Amino acid sequence: MDEAKSSEPSTSSWKWRGLRYIIPFVVSIETFLVLGFLYNYSILFLSFQEEFGTGAAFTGWLGSLANSLACLTSPLTSSLLRRTGSRVLLVAGHLFFFTGVMLTSIIPNLAYGILTFGILTGVGANFVFFSSSVLLLVWYKDSNFSRASAIALLGSTLGLLAFSPLLTVCISRYGWRNALRIISGVILVFGVAFGLVLVDPPTYEKETCIKNDEAHLGEDKPEVVPLTEDACVDIGNNLQVMIDRTPENQSLCEELKEHHEDLTRQKQQKKCCFSSDNYEVLDMMKSFEPWVWSIGLTLSLMGWTFFTINFASFMDGRGLNSDQISLVIMLFAVGEIVGKVSIAAIGDSLPFQRIYVLAASMLLGTAALSFMAFVYTLEQMMALAVASGLIRSVLYGSSNAITADLFADKYSSNGVTILGMFPFGLGMLLGTPLSGGLYDATGNYILSLVVIGAIFVCCAMLYLAIPIRRRLRARGVCCTATTTPVRL
Repeated sequence: MDEAKSSEPSTSSWKWRGLRYIIPFVVSIETFLVLGFLYNYSILFLSFQEEFGTGAAFTGWLGSLANSLACLTSPLTSSLLRRTGSRVLLVAGHLFFFTGVMLTSIIPNLAYGILTFGILTGVGANFVFFSSSVLLLVWYKDSNFSRASAIALLGSTLGLLAFSPLLTVCISRYGWRNALRIISGVILVFGVAFGLVLVDPPTYEKETCIKNDEAHLGEDKPEVVPLTEDACVDIGNNLQVMIDRTPENQSLCEELKEHHEDLTRQKQQKKCCFSSDNYEVLDMMKSFEPWVWSIGLTLSLMGWTFFTINFASFMDGRGLNSDQISLVIMLFAVGEIVGKVSIAAIGDSLPFQRIYVLAASMLLGTAALSFMAFVYTLEQMMALAVASGLIRSVLYGSSNAITADLFADKYSSNGVTILGMFPFGLGMLLGTPLSGGLYDATGNYILSLVVIGAIFVCCAMLYLAIPIRRRLRARGVCCTATTTPVRL
C-alpha cells in the first residue's frame, strides 16, 4: 500500500510545483486573447453602426450576446467538460471562436451577426474561459486562489488595453472586415499553442471523491456468505451469491438485488462529486444565498456592461474622435490593471471578507456614474476612465475568489464556477438592451446612467445581506441553514 502511494504523482514534486506556478499565467494569456477582444466590442460597435445603419439597442445587443454567452452557457459546458477534459474543450473553443469571427467578416447584414458573432464566438469564448477557470480552481482550491484568480483575470484587462489600439489601427488601415480576419487568425494560433500547456493536476478531484464515496457506501453493504449448494445466481453488475434453491433464499436474493440497486442510485446522486450537474444546479436554486449572490452579480454586470458595449458610443456623442476614444479605453484598462494587480498582491491577506470590498465598489461606481453626466473634455474623460477601471477591477478581479469563499465548502469546482460565471453572462445579456434601449428612446445616455447608479446601490445591499445573514445565524437569530454543506 505504501509503495503504491509513493509511486503516484504528487503536487509537491518539482515538476508539478513548476507547472502549478505557470497555470495562472497561461490562463491569463487565454483570457487576454478571447475576453480582451470581446471587451473591445464598443470599437466594433461604431463600425457596425456606420456600415449597417442599425440602432444602438440592436447593434449593442450583438456584442452583449457574445459577451453573455461567454459565461451564460456554463452549465452546458460543465457537462461537456466532464466528458472531454479541459484541453480538448479549450481547443474546440478556439475553433468555434475563430469560425465565428471569420464568418462575421463576410456577413452582408448585421442580422447574420447574431449567429456568427453572437452565438459562435460567444460559445467558443465560454469553452475557453470555463475550462481554464475550472482548471485553475482545481489547482488552487487549497490555497492562494484569490491571487491566482486575479493573475488569470488580469489577462482580460491587458487584452482590453492591447486590442483597443490594435483594432483601431487595423480598422483604419484595412477596414473592419479584414481586421477581423487578421485578428481571428492570430487568436487561433496563439490560443491553441498556449492551451496545450494546460493540464489537470496529478491527483484528480473527481476520481478521489468517487473512491471515497464508494468506500463510504460500501460500509453499509451486507456481507454475503456463500451457501452450500452449487447454484450461482447473478444479481446485477457481476455481483453473485451462492444460494440454496428454497423460497427463503430466493427471497434473500431479491432483497440483495434491491439493496444493490439502492447503492447504485446513491452513488449516482451522491453530493460529494455531484456526478449530475443538474442535481447541483437544482440544489443552488433551492438555497437562499446562491440566489442573492446570483442576483447581485447579474445586476452588477447589467451596469458595468455599459463600459464594454456603449462607452465608445457615449464618448462619440461627447465629440471625441476615434483616436481619443481609443486612448480613453486604454486608460480605463490601465485603471483596471492597477486594481487587479493590487488584488493579486493583498487579496489573500485582507483582515475582513472580500465581499465587503465588492459592496463598497458598487457604491463608488454609483459616484463615478454620477460624474459622467457632467464630463465633456478629453482630460476629464481620461481621469474618469482610470477611476472607473480601478473600481470595476474589484468585481472583475475578485468575483471568482469571492464565489469560492462563499460556496466552495458546499459545491464542487464545476458548481462554484457555474455560480460565478452564469450570472455574469445573464447580466451582460440584459445590460445592453437596457442602456441601448434607453438611448434610442431619449437620444442620450443620461437616463441610462441614472438607472445603472440605482442598480449599483441595490447590488451593494444584496452583497451585504450574505455576511449579515451569516452573522445572525451564528448568533442563533436565524433558525436553520438553507444550504447543506457538502465536501469537495
